[in-house]
Amino acid sequence: MTVRELSILKAALEGDIQRQEKSPNAHRKDFKKWLNDSKKLLRKVTLKLSEEEAKRFLKKTE
Repeated sequence: MTVRELSILKAALEGDIQRQEKSPNAHRKDFKKWLNDSKKLLRKVTLKLSEEEAKRFLKKTE
């Protein structure tokens, strides 16, 4: 994935997590599981985005 695509995914996940945390269903067990899965995915996307940005930066400095 490109840096742009990862950035879009990251922003979408962050917004979704904020909405999930404020949801009236936030107390439900299945809802909490979905929220935790979303947070895990956000960490993965953030890590991948950082890696791709570092690669791009290194290419520019060579």
